This record gives sequence, structure tokens and C-alpha cells, in this order.
Amino acid sequence: MCHLLGLGVDLLEKRRLAGWLERPGVRRRFAAEEIAFAESSGRGEEALAAAFAAKEAFYKAASGLLLADYALAEVQKMFWLAHLRRLPDGRPEIVLQEPLAGCLRAQGVEKILITISHDREQVLAAVLLLGADGAAACAAGEKILAALRPAGFCPLLEAADERPIKLDLDWAAKLLPVRPAAAHKGNFGRVLLVGGSSQYVGAAQLAAEAALHSGAGLVTLAAPWQIKPLSPEIMRLPLAAPAGYLAADCLPVLRDFMAANKPVLALGMGLGRAAETCALARALMQTEPPKVIDADGLFALAEQSQPPVNAVLTPHSGEMARLLGADWPVERVEAERLAAVRLCAEKYQAVTVLKGWHTLVCAPAVAGKQRLLVNTTGNPGMATGGSGDVLAGLIAGWLAQGLDGWQAAALAVFLHGLAGDLAAAARSQYAMTALDIVRFMPQAYLQILDRKEA
Repeated sequence: MCHLLGLGVDLLEKRRLAGWLERPGVRRRFAAEEIAFAESSGRGEEALAAAFAAKEAFYKAASGLLLADYALAEVQKMFWLAHLRRLPDGRPEIVLQEPLAGCLRAQGVEKILITISHDREQVLAAVLLLGADGAAACAAGEKILAALRPAGFCPLLEAADERPIKLDLDWAAKLLPVRPAAAHKGNFGRVLLVGGSSQYVGAAQLAAEAALHSGAGLVTLAAPWQIKPLSPEIMRLPLAAPAGYLAADCLPVLRDFMAANKPVLALGMGLGRAAETCALARALMQTEPPKVIDADGLFALAEQSQPPVNAVLTPHSGEMARLLGADWPVERVEAERLAAVRLCAEKYQAVTVLKGWHTLVCAPAVAGKQRLLVNTTGNPGMATGGSGDVLAGLIAGWLAQGLDGWQAAALAVFLHGLAGDLAAAARSQYAMTALDIVRFMPQAYLQILDRKEA
């Protein structure tokens, strides 16, 4: 049971704090940590506004509890014993000094949750004081905070160069490589898709179909022997699955195939979550080839602390919540998508694709900076079974053709959304299927090629 002991909200116009860093006496109103962050961020006005709004929201949340035991003047003095801190992943937290921290503990406060968001002109801070324990309190609190954020407000980013770049037709045209006139299938790489189970037959089939239509030279489907590809051009590596799912005893066959053929690996689509299957998935994650980890592969990854080798991760919000742990329930992931994808990319040292409306692509930081893109294609008709499997196959196909993880993910995400838009225009958002995304891939490529040649 979540006990809400206090709630405070503050809305502040950013321009009210313009030039405050230069004003005499202002530094006494902010903690040294807040001042240092404002001066180093390059956006001092916004940083100070966020800190001030956070403290005002905290004061509103806490004053009702404190006034039961302290006079108003004492409570007002305690206001300055709270300040805003930024965690390494950019999330805000309220830091309390004594005696304020002890006073609130005595009132039963066990957890303080804060969210800070903004639009062009204003900063909004909301603070919850909770008296329950563990994940249940946090999950309930995050739902409340998400509900408090008005339309048009988004999580506050602390530096202009961390804002995502729009992934549009011009970007896709730059990423799409020209195919040499004298090329042969060996020039465009191999994809090995490991997935499928008796319960989920179509997922691996769709991923293989997408890899084939990406332009990869050769595509092989490694799945329980009963699962056959949809297209005759896709080769098979049939595997034994007596219980209906792949297990660790398939590993030698897969390793031999990878050693002989040097493919890119796509892992997890319809694989299942049996313990033996997860063990196989985790072993494959540590192999050297570039790889895409999707669906049940992400489930297996979340159960271990060791990051994958040379990987692209493709979670939706629920999978992202599992990857990031108890502090990130689904509601928080959806409310703070930018922070979530950035944190995941660093935690797993992997290019991360956070699927959904305005899909995000983020690469781990190099020299302290991350590459972050937000997609401009796609529509609600793509929220259908198999759509994510198609994306995983596309990314694997472009990894096989020599793009690095970030490039492959970006191009595939744009193509996936554009083909989905074309499918929706022809079939409607209601009637389109994941296989329609694959079927409209040729028209999507033609649009990009037209822009490339312009």
C-alpha cells in the first residue's frame, strides 16, 4: 500500500531567473551544487529555474507535515536545508540536510520522488513524499507524477547538444550506401536469426523476411526444425527442440555456423523464456559478431549483469523497464523516454532503440557525448504483433551490409516507419499487419533513393 504523505507542485517562468547568476546575494539562495551545475550547464537560467521550482514544490509537499510540530517561521528556515542534485544519468533528486531530514523521517517519510519538466517558457516541478516501502511505493508515485505533467511538457534536458536530432528523409538518404555495380551477394553480408518456439512461430519468420528485404546478401533462419521460412530465398539451420523451444545444447551447432560463415546475429524473436533458452541466449550475447537483441533476448539480458558484446538493443517501454530495474517502472519510462534510452545505452554499452511513438536511437557516449536521434516516421497502425520483429530483422540486415550499430539502427528505424506509413496509406492503420511493413519496403527505399539522387 502506498501512503502519500505530501504533494507539492510549482510552475515557474524561466525568464524570471534571467541574469540571476550575476545578481548580488543570489548565491545565498542556492546550494553550491546548484550554482555549480547552473554555471557548467550552459543554460544557467533554466537550471536555476529548475532548482528553484524543485525547492518550492518540496516546501509545499513538506510544510503540512512540519507545521504539525514546528512554527511557521521555523519551517520557512528549513526550506533552505533542501536542494536539487543531478544524478550521473541526469535524473533529479532532493538532498536534505539535518535537522530537516530527521524531522521528515519522524513523520514517516521514507521516499521522496521528484519530476522536472518544461515547455518553451516554463519549468514544472512536482514532489511526492511517500511513506510506503520499496517498488510498490515508487510505482504508484511514478503514476501520480506522470499524471501531473501537463500536455506539451517534456522531461527537462540539461544541455542543448543532448536534444535528439530528427531522423528524417535527408538523414536516411545520407545513411543509405550506394551498391557497387560489380557487387555480388558476398559483399552484402550474412544474417543468422536465432529465434522461434512452438508457441511463437511467426516472430522469427517475420524477422528473417525483413532481413531479406533489407538487402542482406544471405539470410539463414536458425529455429526449431518445424519452423520454415516464408520465402524460398531464406536458408534454414533447423535445430532440435524436443520441448518446443531451443536450449543450450544448440550452442555448439550455432557456434560452428558462426565460425564458418561470420554472420551478423539477430537474437530473441519468439525464442521463449525457459531457463535453458535464456542460458543459450546469454551465451550467444557474449560472442563476437555484431548482433541485435530483441524480445525474449532482452528478457534474458535483464537477468544478468554482464553487458552484451557488440550489440544493438531494441526494447519497447515494458522491456526497457525490465532492463533498467525497479527504479524505472513502465510509467516512468514512458514519461521520461529520453532519460531512459540514454541510461540504457550507457548501462549496457550498446546502441539502444526505444520503440514507440517517435522511436529513439541512442549510442553510448564517446568523449562524454551521446548520439541521439528521434524518428519522424511511423503511425499507430504499426502497434501490432510482429512489427518489432520486422525492425530487428532490418537492423540486422544493415549491420550485415557494413553499417555500424548506430547507423544500422537509425536507417532501419526510419525505413520501418516509412514502410509502415506507406502500408497505412494503402491498407489503413486498422487493417495493416507487420507483414505489410515488409511488403511496402520497396516503395520506402525508392523514396529514399529519390532524395539521395536529388
